[in-house]
Amino acid sequence: MKTPFFLISESKLKNNISTFQNALTDIWPNSSLAYSVKTNSLPWLLKYLKKENVLAEVVSDEEYHLAKLCGFPDEEIVFNGPIKGEETINTALVGKAYVNIDSQKDLAYIKESQPKNAFIGIRVNVPPECFSESDMGYQEDGFRFGFSEKNGAFADALEIVKKNSYNTKLGLHLHCNSITRSLAVYRAISKYAAHLIQKYDLKLSFIDIGGGFFGGVKGKPTPEQYISCIKEELEVVVNVNETKLIAEPGSAIIGSVVDLHTTVLDAKDTDYARIVTTDGSRVHIDPLWARGRYMYSIEQKEQKNSREKQIVCGYTCMDHDRLMIIENQPQLQVGDKIIYHRVGAYSMTFGGMFIRYYPDVFVETKDGIEKVRAAISTEEYIRVHT
Repeated sequence: MKTPFFLISESKLKNNISTFQNALTDIWPNSSLAYSVKTNSLPWLLKYLKKENVLAEVVSDEEYHLAKLCGFPDEEIVFNGPIKGEETINTALVGKAYVNIDSQKDLAYIKESQPKNAFIGIRVNVPPECFSESDMGYQEDGFRFGFSEKNGAFADALEIVKKNSYNTKLGLHLHCNSITRSLAVYRAISKYAAHLIQKYDLKLSFIDIGGGFFGGVKGKPTPEQYISCIKEELEVVVNVNETKLIAEPGSAIIGSVVDLHTTVLDAKDTDYARIVTTDGSRVHIDPLWARGRYMYSIEQKEQKNSREKQIVCGYTCMDHDRLMIIENQPQLQVGDKIIYHRVGAYSMTFGGMFIRYYPDVFVETKDGIEKVRAAISTEEYIRVHT
């Protein structure tokens, strides 16, 4: 197969899904797994998740419509984020999707439309002091999303929902991006949710705990540990048989199951290091241009002597398109393969079509290898942009 290409392991994907689903079933039976579509919105993946009884968690009108096109009915969609369009939020509320409100615009629409029998969650702005500084950033400025309880915004949102909707199935949504993804983060989130439930005497239909979970990583917290610590904090204030728990993993499902295969196109020596140019790029696996280390393996037809320092670079014309520095490794030559492992999250659908276009994506199944996305041609690029 011509590089670059992504290769998804179906067996690893299925294992990540079932591990999370089994943890939920065993610990909090009234629960659902909702996949974060933004993490990787490949249509093949979404259709696969639909068959595995996973909900779709979306954060834009476009993602909502994508989920519908991939087979998810409204009631199997969780609609989050502050940028919901009026037409789409109406469809979601009428169709009994889980709609977690996160903006004044959302509240204004609730006032105007006065939905009936809807599933409406209120996203909570969790105070950063609930977490240790080692676990969480934003200690000085706080988080962007949700309604703050301290300044009264949460109470106002709660009153608006109760006053302007009929027979609402009320929920809470809590999601904080953490540095460590530690169990302490989810315990703190759950403890703060329990505080709100007690203070406002909330009778909840569902509690939605957001993503950032580890998945398929040895030595890191497991789904069982995450769900157990969430339950320990919440079971004192809710009936776990009546209140549904929704967990929203993204990277924990897809991150560990994808490899990017690349080939060395050129190798040359400067006065400072050996420069290795490949047909892969940070565009493919590091769209934020922030990473410096990867899990990788090298395939060589002929092993050469070790080199002290080699800088592996991408195909772009930008000098900072440097994926990694490898030290005291065999000298890389044209035609050698570099395979980057565990690169399924925020990669194949996040990186843009810069200089070269989206590459092929394959899935490895028990029956062989199947192409599930063809590389974007120049003609297709023109159709998109004209």
